[in-house]
Amino acid sequence: MRASLFVAAVLAFGVTSSLAAAPGSVYGPSAPGDSAFVRVVNALKSVPSLRADLGATRFQDVSYGAASAYLPVAPDVYLVRVAGLELEVIAKTRTYYTVAFTSGGILLFEDATHTDPARAQLFLYNLTSIDPIDLKTSDGKTTVIKGVRPGTSGVKVVNAVSATLAVYSGGTRVGAPAVLALKRGSSFGVFVLGESARPTVFSVQAEVKVP
Repeated sequence: MRASLFVAAVLAFGVTSSLAAAPGSVYGPSAPGDSAFVRVVNALKSVPSLRADLGATRFQDVSYGAASAYLPVAPDVYLVRVAGLELEVIAKTRTYYTVAFTSGGILLFEDATHTDPARAQLFLYNLTSIDPIDLKTSDGKTTVIKGVRPGTSGVKVVNAVSATLAVYSGGTRVGAPAVLALKRGSSFGVFVLGESARPTVFSVQAEVKVP
């Protein structure tokens, strides 16, 4: 779509700053009311098919450069281990988490819950040492999410319009552009991973899978 149209769509809504979860999420099917929701990201090139366990919940066959769906877990304290890395995860009721396995360690993100079925939501995750990165329209003229530092994420709520977006570091594009069908109620994550000299960008639409 034209950058000018996307500018109007983005500026119609402000940044979502709250990271506290709330009931009534539009991510997907319902689960027990006290559940936490966790997804994993494989940013370990040495592990082409990642498997991780949080208690009785198992994440299987997550390819390098991919993310799982969110799975419900009981609120509790978990120790997750993969490829010699380990991290304590304290899962709280009705809260969404992204656990990213990277060569520098395991990163834990508490994700803002998307509850507005009329809008779309965008996340940008910086799993690299590039400091900082921005999410812009593919021509680089309009910034959607600005200044995401290594090991952190940014989020914005926008109008539900399809757009071609790209990650930038300064004036240089990082990786390939992503065409996102930003439908009403949808939530997308854009992930930047790999070595800073040759980073990779992938995107995924958030979903919840209930066993």
